[in-house]
This record gives sequence, C-alpha cells and structure tokens, in this order.
Amino acid sequence: MNAYKLLDESSHRCLECGDPIPYGRSDRKYCSDTCRHRWHNRESRRWHRRYARIIGILEKNYGILDHLLKLGVESALKSDLVQMGYNLDFLTSCRKVGHRMVCRCFDIRYEETDSRFRNITLDRFAWRDDD
Repeated sequence: MNAYKLLDESSHRCLECGDPIPYGRSDRKYCSDTCRHRWHNRESRRWHRRYARIIGILEKNYGILDHLLKLGVESALKSDLVQMGYNLDFLTSCRKVGHRMVCRCFDIRYEETDSRFRNITLDRFAWRDDD
C-alpha cells in the first residue's frame, strides 16, 4: 500500500504557515522543511522562556527565605512573605509528614500552615556534591 497520496487540501494544512499540503504522507504536518524548522524553533523558544520564568521565580523565593534565615527568622506570616515578593505557587517539593506539610525551596525547608511558614531551616543534607 502506498503511504503517499494526494490529500484533501481543505482539511490538511501546514501547522506553521497554514498553506494546504496537497501531497505526501497522510500524517504530514508541514508543507516544507523550512516550516517544520520554524515551528520547532518557536516551540523551543517558548519552552525556554517558560523555564527561565519559573527558575527566576524559584530563585526569588529562595532569596527571600535565605534572607530570613540570615536574620535568624524561623517563622513568618504568608502575607508578609507575599509582600516581600514571595510567590506561594512555586516551590521545589512538598509532602505531608504526619499532620504537617513540609515544603522545600531547593535546600531550605519549612512547615506550611494556613497562615504562616514555620521552622524555616537550611537542610544541609538535601543536596550533596559528589565531587
């Protein structure tokens, strides 16, 4: 059976430019290699921008928690953290331990309650260098 055939132009269009794809495999998505490369490059840029934004938010959260640790603060209201620029939606891990929620932002650990972060500590064993 031949995988190549003339396609219905009205239903089969290039994902990049929208031009009809008149021939080729039935699962063909792009009209040319140029369109295929443009589409993948744009998607790659979009992913890298999203990744950089998330890392930036995590770094800012880490900086706020690190600043509190340097000041000797072990507990803080969530509202105060948000006012400092902390984004409550981003952390690196969170799990329930007994009746408590223990969360981390990289190697800084804290217990999260409805209104505050408690027991903010640096977890020296969270990240180990193998060097």
